[in-house]
Amino acid sequence: MKSAGRTEGFTLIEVLIAMGLLGIVLALILNWQMSTLNVSTRTNAMARSLNDLNDVTGYVGDQVRSAARVRVVTSEFTINSSPSFACTTDYPCLLLTVPKETDTGVVAKYQLVIFRMSPRSDVTNANDKVADSWADSNVNVLFEFRSKDPGTSTSAPSTCVIRETDSSGNVTYQSTLEASSRTGCSALREDTSGVHLASLTSVSNFDRYIVSDYLAPKSELGAGNVPFAYNTTTKELTLNFRDKQRVRGTTTFLPTTGPFTMTVQARNVP
Repeated sequence: MKSAGRTEGFTLIEVLIAMGLLGIVLALILNWQMSTLNVSTRTNAMARSLNDLNDVTGYVGDQVRSAARVRVVTSEFTINSSPSFACTTDYPCLLLTVPKETDTGVVAKYQLVIFRMSPRSDVTNANDKVADSWADSNVNVLFEFRSKDPGTSTSAPSTCVIRETDSSGNVTYQSTLEASSRTGCSALREDTSGVHLASLTSVSNFDRYIVSDYLAPKSELGAGNVPFAYNTTTKELTLNFRDKQRVRGTTTFLPTTGPFTMTVQARNVP
């Protein structure tokens, strides 16, 4: 007599073991994908940050190279008559008298340009920044303020407009026209005992622009580093900036150990 054959198949224990192994494999694959995504996201963020740092140092550096007067201010100076835009040790200002040329390369006027580090929360227009509550409390922006041409609703001081330049290169400033231009020319060309723009303690009605976002505060630049450091003897300005962002829940800095530094020669300063 033949014995009844056993029906071939998997036991419950074998199925459970197989499902457990499959779960482990899927978990490993998911973990690998998440790790790859994190690395890719952070790499892309670092690339953007490096590009931003190159842009901001290049832009400010170009302004310094062409400037006729340079001054770094950390106290007793306010912008647009607002205590919120006072120049302090934590939020320093860089003042530049910058020549502006015509299409033919002739200097037509001198404009006062001010760069100031500010808390990101000072950007009150929602259209001027990406919504990011963490950044509003943890990073700085770099503002640029510019004087306006003499006329209605002008700034104080106003842009210094050149009236004419003769064939020998001698310049006549617009001192016999608007009083605001006369004041502007005097203030923007000032050099008192080697201190440029020394009599200025405030400016008003300047146009404001955002140059850069997601910058680390001065306190996170590293010991002894400041955003703007000017040597009046060598006429060199050192710029120190550092990018700070929160990427996938992790706060990242670029560079990781200190600021991105560039030294610029103010070659037109007397």
